[in-house]
Amino acid sequence: MPSPVNVRDLTPGGGVADVRVEAGGAYELLIELSVIAERNGPRATDPDPERARWLHTVLDEVSPAFPRALDRVGDRSGEVWLHLLGLAIETPPPRDAAGLLALVEATDPVELRRHLLGAYVPAWRKYVEPAEILAAAEGDRAAQARLLTDARYYAGRAADALSVLLPLDARRTRRVVLDALRRWHDESFAARERAAVVPLEADASAAERLASSVAPARLVEVLTSGYRYEPDPDCPRLLLIPHLVARPWLLLCQHRDTRVICYPARRQGRAARQELADDLVRLGRALADEQRVRILTSLTGGPMDLDELAAALGLARSTVHHHLALLRAANLVTLEGNARRYRYDLRREAAGEAGALLARLMALPSIHAAR
Repeated sequence: MPSPVNVRDLTPGGGVADVRVEAGGAYELLIELSVIAERNGPRATDPDPERARWLHTVLDEVSPAFPRALDRVGDRSGEVWLHLLGLAIETPPPRDAAGLLALVEATDPVELRRHLLGAYVPAWRKYVEPAEILAAAEGDRAAQARLLTDARYYAGRAADALSVLLPLDARRTRRVVLDALRRWHDESFAARERAAVVPLEADASAAERLASSVAPARLVEVLTSGYRYEPDPDCPRLLLIPHLVARPWLLLCQHRDTRVICYPARRQGRAARQELADDLVRLGRALADEQRVRILTSLTGGPMDLDELAAALGLARSTVHHHLALLRAANLVTLEGNARRYRYDLRREAAGEAGALLARLMALPSIHAAR
């Protein structure tokens, strides 16, 4: 059974001019902070088993000053940190965490707020006037209030992500963001960075070799275990970034003219028993909710987008998106499209795979026999 992939699209919605695959500590640092920030946020009720174990381990090792620094940023959804991936892309090679910290410190405070608010995300233009984002970044209270209540802006999570950070002045914003970055880097990430980057670089190298022989759409499908990407007209460049800690999430972003797809790196050296158990937990969790079963039933009629599903079920878009994420994690639902429109469909082969997955677990030698 291929590794399941969830989706967090940070944009609301051509051909590909060039494709790059890149690994770096700057990217992984931000993705780690995103995962940590959401531990008390909207997705905290359904933690991934592997991610829950990682969170328990690393948060036990940091000082009480780190969670306080994170609270001063106020992001409960994890989206703020992912919006800084644009700055990570602009960090000089080798795109390490120290380089990112230096760039954040050197960035003009208002310019940093532009990055945080998505001023360089082309797809936001569909829902928010660029001038509105720029005004909010510069301190316009009315513009800030409108952004916080916009149902589409910031993937519908603006209040969770920005309600604490947005009212701050620009210099204070940079100070609290940089403090949280530094504390996580100094207390945890720096000691682990090289160990994390080595497998990511190996994954990126394998992807680059594959990129030389297949079309971009096929490359994305292989790396993401099934996401059928349709090029974004606004983003002729494609950047693929492997990540570890947010598995099984697929993180979809835009920065200027580049579509950024952060995909789950391949698992290496995991015990077969633990991997099978985690996959079965995801499957059980996905089916243990009436609304998710209703979504699966709705999709028996063919592919639907998020708005169509929300209307058919009488649920909020954010609620349906949350349920779809869990169905994707269990590999029950597929995704295709781009930031302009995503369509979801059933993976009809999943029924047979689920039975095979359970059979594989039951066929493993018992722990007692192994001893």
